[in-house]
Order: sequence, then C-alpha cells, then structure tokens
Amino acid sequence: MVTIMKVIFNADDFGYSKGVNYGIVEAYKNGAVRSTTIMAGMPGFDHAVELAQENPGLGIGVHLTLTTGQSVGGVYKTLTNASGEFNNLTEVERRANAGEIDLSEVETEYEAQIQKVLAAGIKPDHFDSHHHTHNLPGIVSVFLKLAKKYDVKVRIYNRAQLTGEFADIKTTEVFDDTFFGETATTQDLKLTLSACSVKSVEIMCHPAYVDNLVLTNSSYNTKRALELEVLTSSDLMEFIDENGMELCSFKEV
Repeated sequence: MVTIMKVIFNADDFGYSKGVNYGIVEAYKNGAVRSTTIMAGMPGFDHAVELAQENPGLGIGVHLTLTTGQSVGGVYKTLTNASGEFNNLTEVERRANAGEIDLSEVETEYEAQIQKVLAAGIKPDHFDSHHHTHNLPGIVSVFLKLAKKYDVKVRIYNRAQLTGEFADIKTTEVFDDTFFGETATTQDLKLTLSACSVKSVEIMCHPAYVDNLVLTNSSYNTKRALELEVLTSSDLMEFIDENGMELCSFKEV
C-alpha cells in the first residue's frame, strides 16, 4: 500500500491585519493553504473571525504571542511594559534564557489569548507561537501544559519533549520552516517536499496582501506577497497533485 503524505501549509499571523487575513483566505480558496493560526491580540482579529465564519473548511489554531502588539491579559512585570505592550523578541529570548520570565504570567496570558479565540466561536485544532517563543526554556512547559489541557495538536521544534505527561500530544512527523525569505520559492518548496518521506509534514508560511500595517510594523513584509504568489501558483498545485500529496489541516493528522 502506498502511503500518502499529508501536507499542512499553515499560514501564520491570521488576525495581524486585514491584508494578512485576505491573503491567507486567498491562499486557502485558490491555493495550498488549509490551516492557519490566529493572533488574539492584533488589530485584525475581529476581521479574521468574520472570515473564519465564512470559510469553515479552513482549520484554525492559536498563534500564541509574547513579542508583538498588546497583551490580551493586561500589564505584566516580566512580559510587557507599563502600557501592556509586549517586549521585543530579543528581550524575551534573553529573559527566558536567564530564567527571568515569570511563567505564571505566561500561563495567564496564554489562557487569555486562548479564551478570546474560544469566545469568538473558534475551536482551535492546534497551538503554535509567534517567533517560535513557545520553544524557549520554561515557556515550552507552559505551552505543552495548555496543549494537553485543551486537547490540541502542536507545532514544536523538539519532538522528544512529547514524552511523559505530554506523550499523548500529537504533532506532524516533520516541521519545516525553510519556506521563508530568499528560499520562499516554488523550486525550493518542491525540493523540500520531494525530500520528505514521512506520513505528515507542516510547512510554515506567511501569505498576505501587504497593507500599511504589515509594511510599517513587520520586518517580514513584502516577501509575504511573493509567498502568496507561490502558494496559489498552478505550478505548485500541479506538483502536489502529480505526487499524490494530500493537502490538509491539523484535524486530519
């Protein structure tokens, strides 16, 4: 029996802005994306919820955030400034590696984001995080605790951490984050997929229409439009079809 490889193109940053939201839905309707993760604290959240309701086939997870925009839960001593704005990635990494982040604050904020998504009528199928901060020391334990609590699948760098009390948490066999920047091309994507001989793989992606919010606030901006072009190209869709790959969301793995 031939094993069909399940491929999840997960579009990060749903809810970042209207341009991002529209780009993700375009990549779902006319391209390879079947999964996305929503940011509870960003300006485009309500718009993303509206689009999610209009596109029930799009799998949605929570893109847990500690580095961008306003917190959902308020002001924290180790996570935000006095206005409730998150610290930048460099500072979060420094504090996490130095053991200077109050993990109870992380749990409170993660819970606030998850509950906001649930209150909007979205039942998430997986968790990941903005800038991959859920993989940082200490924070990863909070992340897995909540994934187990809410019975969702995860994106994680080190699959070996899914042992003991977390052994029943599911993920894809492979997570690939190379579809980014200069390697966000159709050719590179084909090579990545061709090299995979597993049952399931997640490909991280960031398709978007570049609006002013993305252009002025995200260091990864214009490349998002190029990603959208690749993800909706007939070249990619024909390659996936010819190689018998199954496009899916985390619900199917």
